[in-house]
Amino acid sequence: MDNAAIIAGYSLYLPFAENYCQLINNLRSGKRVNENYWFVSEEVARKCGFTGNKRVARLEQIDDSPLTLLYRLIDEALAQANLSKNALTGERVRVYLTGLGPRVDGMDYKSFYDHNDVEDLKCSPSISRLHANNMSQDKLAYNIAHKYGLHYLPPDLHCTSNSSLTAVHLGCQAIDNDGADLICVINCSKIKTQDIWFLENQSMLDGESVQPFCQNSSSVLFSEGCCVILLESEKHRQARGVNGGIQLKSTYSQISASRSNDSAWLSANIIKVMSKILDEASIKLGDLCAIVPHGNGSSNSDKAEAKAIAMLSDKHSVPVLAYKGQLGYTTTGSGIVDLIIGEHSLRQRELLTPVSNDDIIEEIAGQLLTDIGVVKHEKKHLLKTGLGVDGSIIGIVMSDTSI
Repeated sequence: MDNAAIIAGYSLYLPFAENYCQLINNLRSGKRVNENYWFVSEEVARKCGFTGNKRVARLEQIDDSPLTLLYRLIDEALAQANLSKNALTGERVRVYLTGLGPRVDGMDYKSFYDHNDVEDLKCSPSISRLHANNMSQDKLAYNIAHKYGLHYLPPDLHCTSNSSLTAVHLGCQAIDNDGADLICVINCSKIKTQDIWFLENQSMLDGESVQPFCQNSSSVLFSEGCCVILLESEKHRQARGVNGGIQLKSTYSQISASRSNDSAWLSANIIKVMSKILDEASIKLGDLCAIVPHGNGSSNSDKAEAKAIAMLSDKHSVPVLAYKGQLGYTTTGSGIVDLIIGEHSLRQRELLTPVSNDDIIEEIAGQLLTDIGVVKHEKKHLLKTGLGVDGSIIGIVMSDTSI
C-alpha cells in the first residue's frame, strides 16, 4: 500500500537508557531503572502536603529548556532513517511536539504566593523561575521550526498518557490519506511537583513496589524522558530506494473522561478498539507475536486492560509484555518507547521479557511474560494499546512488511 506509514527512525534519552542500544541491552540483562526521592527529606515532603516522600526516575540532564537534547535526538532519528537534516522542510512533512516540557514548578508558585514583595526576590530566588521563558512550550516549537526550516509550526499536543500515541495516530492518518510523506513526533516529558501532586491525588503513588497488573499495589513509577519517532509513507521510501520496514495502522476512540474510572465500561471499549484495529489490519489474534498494553501499574486501568485482553484472547493465548515497572512510566512518551521496543521485537524476531516485582493478577497471569529472558518467535504482527485519563483509547497494529 503506497500510503502505508512505516517506522523510518527513532531515538530516545531515558533514565533507564541513554539510547536505543542501551535500552535493548538493559532489557536483555534485566536491569532496573534507578529511582530517586523527589524531596530532600520526608519532613519536606510532608510540609508540602504529601503523606511521605515519593520516588521517581529522573534524567541526569535537568535543564528546563532541553533544546540541545531534542536537536540531538531529532538528528539521530534522521540519521537512522538515512535522511538529511533538511528532510523536514517540505509541505508534505508534519512535526508534532508532545509532552510536558518547560513549565514552572508548583513549589515556585507557592514561594511567589507566600513571598511576593520585590525585596523577596533576593531571599526567594525561586520566584525568578516564574518568568514566561520558563513556561513556554511554544518557544520549543518555534526554535525547532526555525532550526529545521519547517513549513508549519509544530502543534503542541497534550492528551495526558496518550500524548505521543495520539500524534503517531494523527501521523498515520495523514499518511494513509495521502496528506503527508514524513511525520516526526517529538516527546519531552519533564516532572514537576504538581505532577507528583496529581498522581498522589489519583492514589497512583501509594506503594514502593511497582508492577503492572499487580495483585498487591496500584502504584506507578513516574519517569522523565525524551524521544523522537519518524514515520514515512511507503511510496516516499520506495522513491529513495528503501523497501520494507515496520508498518503502523492505528485507530482511536474517545470515551467520556468521567467514565474512564468505570473499569467495566473501559474494558468494553478497549475490546472494541482492539477488535476494530485487528479487523482493519486484516489479521487474526493468532497472528500476533505479542500485545503491549498501556499497563502502567494503576489498578483501575490495569484491571480493565487485563479483562479486555483475557476476553479477546479467550481461544488464542497471546503473550503480553508490560515494561513500565522495570524502565519507568514516561507519562506522555511511553507510547513511543513501547513502539521502539515493538519494532525491535518484530525486526529481530524476539520478545524481551521484563523482570517482575510482584505477583500478577489472575486474569492475565497466564499471558504476561516475565523473568524468562529472550523468547524467539516467527510472527510478523504486534498490537500496542494506549489509554489516557482523558478517555482516549488508541490501538496500533505493527506489521513487518519485509517478509
